[in-house]
Formats: sequence, C-alpha cells, structure tokens
Amino acid sequence: MTRYLMIFWYIVHCLRLRVNPWRFFQLNARYFNRKKGIYSKQDINRLIPFRWRLSQKYDNESYMPERFPVFYKPEWGQNSHGIYRADSLEELQKLRIKTKNSGLTYLVQDAAREEREFEVFYIRNAERPREFSVLTITEVSNSKDRQYPINGVHNVYSGYADRTAEFNGVKSAQIWKHISTIGYFRMARVAIKAKSEKAMLAGRFHIVEINLFTPMPLNLLDKGIPWLEKFRFVKRAMFHMAENTGKVFKKNNEENIFFKKLIMHYRVKS
Repeated sequence: MTRYLMIFWYIVHCLRLRVNPWRFFQLNARYFNRKKGIYSKQDINRLIPFRWRLSQKYDNESYMPERFPVFYKPEWGQNSHGIYRADSLEELQKLRIKTKNSGLTYLVQDAAREEREFEVFYIRNAERPREFSVLTITEVSNSKDRQYPINGVHNVYSGYADRTAEFNGVKSAQIWKHISTIGYFRMARVAIKAKSEKAMLAGRFHIVEINLFTPMPLNLLDKGIPWLEKFRFVKRAMFHMAENTGKVFKKNNEENIFFKKLIMHYRVKS
C-alpha cells in the first residue's frame, strides 16, 4: 500500500511540475553500467572512501577469503534477494555449486564487525544539490540473529525503528556531511554498520551497500509511526523527488533502465 501511495503522489507532483514521471529512472543514470545493464554493486562500492569501504571482490573458485563470515551476493539485486552468508570455506564452496548455473556474477564481501545497522535515506535539494531536502535515519534490528543478519523487507525477523527525530539539526547535518561526499546521487539509501550513534556521527562506520535504483525510505516500515504522519512524509518526499526529476538533463542516448532492471530482478529472484 505504501509503495502505491508513493507512486501516486510522485505522479501527481510530476504532473503539477510538468515533468515526465517516466524520467524517474534517469535520476541516478550516470551510475548505470551500460555494458552490464545493471547498477553494479562493485562499481558503487569503489566510490566509497577506503575508511568506510568493506572489502568486496568478484568471486571465483580460486579466491579464498582471509576470514569468515563473508556475504555472498549477486552483483545486482534488491531487497536482499540472492544474498547468502558463508560462515566457513565449506559453506562458501556449497554456495558456489548452488549458484553455478544461475548466469549471475557473484561478489564476496567481508562482514562488518559492528553490530548496529542504520539505513540512511536521502533526496537532494533540487535547487541546492549540496544540501538535502529529505533525510531519514532508520535503525534495523533482527530478532533472530544478533550479529551478521541478512536483513530485508521480506525477512520476518527484521524490525525497523525510525530514529530521524533523534538526529535532527547538527547531528543530521553531520551524517549528511559524511555520506554526501560519496558520488552525486540525487536520491539513495545507504546501509551503515556502526557500534553506536556516537561512532556513526564521528565517521567510524562501514557502508554495507548503497541502493540507487528504487530505494524505499525504510522509516515508513516503522509500525509505531501513525498513518497520517507517514502520509504527510510521502507527500512531501515525492514532491522533492519530482523536483529532482525535472532537473535531470535529457540525453539522446538514454538507457532504458526500467526494463533491464525488471529482467534482472526476476533472474535474481529465480
């Protein structure tokens, strides 16, 4: 229901601003790997500064991680589809056999040692892109696995708590100062692992992943937020999304990102 509400208000604002809603898929198109037809997790990982980057390599049978656990995941995917955790070399080898005929390229990523997980969603200010118009911070927990969980919207053990109000003002500006230096994404959701809020504010964290295709603001999954508050947030956020869409320069050779991503989505799910 929430996704449909977001789509509805995005289209309404686009029509009011005389913006083609279909151009939503061009918002982060500069980071689309045209050759592979995906937003490559490996390409995006290279944009992350070393102090926040987790080691991530293309998998091959000869590669042996120095330590476990590691996460084994497709080069592109959404909502944690196709992601596995290997706690030993034996488990990793079993996963290689399992995915051998999938036709997908897999990555092996080191596990972040920090226990707390935060998802930071943002939309840039369309007129002043060095600033943000929307920024939310959601803490993700897992009732089953305390450490090294694979969280996602389809994981029944994953829980979401909106922490945005606790980071208002100087604190949210500090987090923005950190993540706004990574690429030039008009909208994104950044998955961060940190020991504490204080550590995150100080820049002592690791970035697990950056979602660029259709990043949903996960604060909307907090069951404690009143529906009216969610409605107001969606209406405001989609206005800023539509504003940004209107600022994307039109190119003659624009990629048909939507259909390529749709095909890849079903390949990963299968």
